Amino acid sequence: MTTTCEKCDSDKIIPDVQIYDQGQYSDTKLQVAFPGNPQATFFKEWVWGELKADICGECGHVKIKADKPHVLWRRYQKSLENS
Repeated sequence: MTTTCEKCDSDKIIPDVQIYDQGQYSDTKLQVAFPGNPQATFFKEWVWGELKADICGECGHVKIKADKPHVLWRRYQKSLENS
């Protein structure tokens, strides 16, 4: 969790705010996705990471972060091996 704002140094941080996707067929949570096997036609071995934000209550700066970054990193590394 961010304790002070990266832009204005305020300590008025609203942590871990859920970011919602309003798409018609969405499960409502905004996510990033990364294929472990980008060359595959059908089974790309996708891994997903939910996005959350820390928001500064002083200047409005938003810091977005993904959950499970270690899982995303491992899948990225695997994709390099498959390319």
